[in-house]
Amino acid sequence: MFRYLPLLLALIAPASFADDLYQVELILFQQEGDVVYSSQPAPDDWAKGAQPLGEDARRPTAMDAQANKLAQAQGYHVLMHKAWKQAIGEAPVKIALDEGRQQDGHFPVEGTLTLRQQRFVDTQVDFWINQFGGDGLLAGSQHMVQDVSLKNDVLAYLDHPSLGMLIRVSPLNAKPTTPPPAEMQEEAPAGQPQQNAPEAPANGGFDAPPASEPDQQ
Repeated sequence: MFRYLPLLLALIAPASFADDLYQVELILFQQEGDVVYSSQPAPDDWAKGAQPLGEDARRPTAMDAQANKLAQAQGYHVLMHKAWKQAIGEAPVKIALDEGRQQDGHFPVEGTLTLRQQRFVDTQVDFWINQFGGDGLLAGSQHMVQDVSLKNDVLAYLDHPSLGMLIRVSPLNAKPTTPPPAEMQEEAPAGQPQQNAPEAPANGGFDAPPASEPDQQ
């Protein structure tokens, strides 16, 4: 057994330290009804500690059907629709996103997405939807901040009194399980066929992630 220990460590170590590559896609939209403003406008340092989304990370959107339905439905307005590739590991990564023309040091839509790989992809959404006065100065902001655990390839909906978000993370570098080396496979006793491993459940064997609770400020 001990002679296989270095080989086992070599097989396990890359999976433990390498970040997984995902496609992250989100649609942020305005909902029908009264706009609910935050008690404070967006801070000037809304992107503190975040890295900007690089052009080389952008990917074609895959949720166009959902975006089109929102755009065609009465009372909904798509504010942002972005998709990009992102390495996600045990250390949190914080991405800054924005949409529209900058005024008074702010964008019409600006916010951050913090991602961390645990059992699910733990995600914090922190977005500001800004309104500007006739003088071009920031006049007020809607604020959407929520924590949610995202399951791979499952579309999640985040609610807010006047906003909404659809978000999904999809693995890009998922690989089939590698069988152990031939020298580590034990032979079946004579006269007894070797049993195949049971297939994994279609849903990956996980329970659904916990529902998110809206947190408005």
